[in-house]
Amino acid sequence: MVEMHPLEKRYGLTAADLLSAIDQRFRARVTLEGAVAEVQLGKHIERLRDAGTIERFESHDQDGHPDYTIWIPGGAPQGYLVECKNVRDSDEAYRDASAVVAYKVETQKTRVSQGDPASRLYSFGYFAVMAVCLGKKTNDWRMFMFAVARDLAPRAGRPDKLAVFQRVPLPTGRIEHPWYPSLETLIASRRL
Repeated sequence: MVEMHPLEKRYGLTAADLLSAIDQRFRARVTLEGAVAEVQLGKHIERLRDAGTIERFESHDQDGHPDYTIWIPGGAPQGYLVECKNVRDSDEAYRDASAVVAYKVETQKTRVSQGDPASRLYSFGYFAVMAVCLGKKTNDWRMFMFAVARDLAPRAGRPDKLAVFQRVPLPTGRIEHPWYPSLETLIASRRL
């Protein structure tokens, strides 16, 4: 007999019931997609650790803190913070006429601090690397693009903050600065 998952026990539902509940609720799917992207990024980072490209890493599951810290050989002793994001939904992208020419990622925090709308904006320096999961567009949740945060576009009128939306290249097209198709190629670029 297969043992029940702790969530099945906790909620008195089968795994199929729980998955259906998530699938039928928009907010639950958004949360799940964020978690899937973070887990896939963790697997990417683990592979690089196993290959020696990354010395070690830590995962952070806390509000107001980037998702991972990585340490690379010869890098900063405090490591580098990595923020994980998903590209926008399938109908949102940069277009030339009707052709999609780049994906779009929203680079602001989910929540605002009480009474400070600007608190949703990321400051340059809040994290070192942005990892953007392309799963919503490619259906391959293992596919990412990476950028050094200081190379991303600033917000108009606020050069200390990241622009709310950033252009992410298509994985089938030409990938140009500031984007890299893997964390390994970003690290090899020596931009950190």
